[in-house]
Amino acid sequence: MPSVRRTTPALLAVAATAGALWLVPARAATPEARYQGQAYAATNHQRVRHDRAELHKQDCVQRFAVKQARKQARRDRMSHQDLGPVLRACGLSAAGENVAYGYPTGRSVVNDGWMHSPGHRANILDPRFRLMGIGARRSDSGHWYVAQVFGRAAG
Repeated sequence: MPSVRRTTPALLAVAATAGALWLVPARAATPEARYQGQAYAATNHQRVRHDRAELHKQDCVQRFAVKQARKQARRDRMSHQDLGPVLRACGLSAAGENVAYGYPTGRSVVNDGWMHSPGHRANILDPRFRLMGIGARRSDSGHWYVAQVFGRAAG
């Protein structure tokens, strides 16, 4: 499992082969929705730059991403979830996950973090994936925790 350690932000990725942009006015958007929207847009920007299809938001993978981000923030510790339940509940043939903490914006977690780590970059650019959910939550200590869940629908 690839990992990257930096002084402040840190990342951990896993790919398993077993969007999160809300159309909310900027004034009404929560910090979490803004972060998630930035990460969703930055991920699709990277995919287009590398001749990949854009990923689409899907409610099921979004729920798992938010649940994982919330769990990490509550524990103030980065961790992965078992992707088996994601595959089954969301009807996927493939799934992957990137997690991170400490990045101040959704753009930075994608562009300054995940795209500079081979495992994370592979998940973002994996042509099999068509679906994405992104969850971002801030811990009581003020750190952002992020979970990005990818999927490919079965069938």
